Amino acid sequence: MKFLKLILIIPLIFVLTGCTMEKGIILFNKEPISRQNIVNDAKTFKIGQKVYYIFISQKKIDSEFIRVQIFKMTDLAPWGGNDVLRTKDVRLMKNEGYYHTDYFIFHEKGRYVMQVFSHNDFTRPLAVNDFFVTE
Repeated sequence: MKFLKLILIIPLIFVLTGCTMEKGIILFNKEPISRQNIVNDAKTFKIGQKVYYIFISQKKIDSEFIRVQIFKMTDLAPWGGNDVLRTKDVRLMKNEGYYHTDYFIFHEKGRYVMQVFSHNDFTRPLAVNDFFVTE
């Protein structure tokens, strides 16, 4: 039943947020993701605050695992660059073939980018989104 409700909410997310996606989307929130707040996409968080996220795939993921990767954009390189901070491989349960939700905590301010890959292809992410951590 929860899965059916989630599938019905997905088109609503794209209509209300104006998002388009090819393979998937990542939404961030300051509170644990629920049906009531799933469309309250946040982009700015405080240092030490939990950054809740949900990755939603347009099609059922054909891999048993996904890789969630977070990197921080840096200005230390003369033309820009990034530092990979976290990489987490997640096993999807049978009822999670279309989504994954969790959270991270960041202790440095900056611009961060999250991308999600299928274990079948690490060259093209299923979804990419960015957020900011401030003081």
